[in-house]
Amino acid sequence: MRSMVLTGLACIVAAPALAQSPAPAVSLDALVQDVIANNPERQFYRRQIDTAGVERDAAGRWADPEAVVEFGQRRAQDVNLGNVTGEGQTYAVSVVQPIEFGGRIALRRAIAERQVSLARIGLQQFDATLAARVRSLGYGLFAADEKAGAAREVANRMRTLARTILARDPAGPSPALEAASLQASAIGAERTAATADADANAMLYELNQLRGAPFAARIRIIRPDTSLPAIGSSQTLAANATENNFELKALRVQFEQQGLRVDLARKARLPNVSVGPYFDRARSDIRETNYGVRLSTSIPLWNRQAGDVAIEQGRQAQANATLINAERRIAREVFDQAAQYEAKREALTRWDGNPPQRFAQAAADADRNYRLGAIPLTTYTQMQQAYIDATNAVLDTRREAIAALLQLRALNGGNGLAR
Repeated sequence: MRSMVLTGLACIVAAPALAQSPAPAVSLDALVQDVIANNPERQFYRRQIDTAGVERDAAGRWADPEAVVEFGQRRAQDVNLGNVTGEGQTYAVSVVQPIEFGGRIALRRAIAERQVSLARIGLQQFDATLAARVRSLGYGLFAADEKAGAAREVANRMRTLARTILARDPAGPSPALEAASLQASAIGAERTAATADADANAMLYELNQLRGAPFAARIRIIRPDTSLPAIGSSQTLAANATENNFELKALRVQFEQQGLRVDLARKARLPNVSVGPYFDRARSDIRETNYGVRLSTSIPLWNRQAGDVAIEQGRQAQANATLINAERRIAREVFDQAAQYEAKREALTRWDGNPPQRFAQAAADADRNYRLGAIPLTTYTQMQQAYIDATNAVLDTRREAIAALLQLRALNGGNGLAR
């Protein structure tokens, strides 16, 4: 009993330490792998591939045989004499196998094969889109933490300085007013940090949703590679996207599939032939048995399939129009994202010398010089705010550039874009 109490007390004492343990640090690559492995929605796409495979196997099979059983009464009568020569029960059994001609089974199997291809393209597109979203959210989470850290650093510096000023012997109203100004500026910096924390929480909750983790689970993103590679011209990118884009691949497969449906509708006019053995027996004064092979078919006289052919041809024309429109839309999106990426990349190139670190050092120098009385309060507060603004500007611009780059990769089928 005493050991159980001690164990319980040890758990109570250790609980706060566990609650305050730092969030695990993960890289963007590891985060993407984690999400793809554990995303619940991804299982649906894998199931679609299995379902399409079953449909493909079923499409290549023959139709089920048909069994016919007949019961009745038999009565034989001599036409010349008018008397009944035989009377009794009769029954017949036949089993026939429908046989299709014109390659309709092969056409149905080809249509089902396209359905398997569509399911695989859907999974690839989902993985590429999911990976791009995770990387965008992961970098956004890292940037939000960086912005919150810079704002809190400035706020703590200002509040510490304000307390130092108030602790001295005030010589007139200036020290108190300067302390109030510093505290007001600290409130603004803390609001910036709170906004960044709120953004980080929103992105963290979405990441946890995507990876199937508890919403309260905390993670920390290891500083990612923020290099922005040079990309090709918009015309080259649009041409590559036309070839590699998952949506366009799916639409092309659907167009091919619809063409096969048109062919299948045309072949439907060819008659089916059902062939199989039959057995017929009659019981009367004379037992009569008949057996042989039964052959049946339809006569395509009225061409009722013409309406089905016209419907499938209309759907084929619609699929072609959808494909052309999608090619134009995706090319426009490529041009748009490429322009945004180049604009952000050019801006970051102009901001050489790593501005956040440079302004962080300038803010620290301003704090030291203000304490020495070398600069006025206005210069001090301007440098602190400039540090926050520069950090936010660089992080936001880089995040927007990375988002545009990820979108370009998704439009290009998840392929790289470097020259």
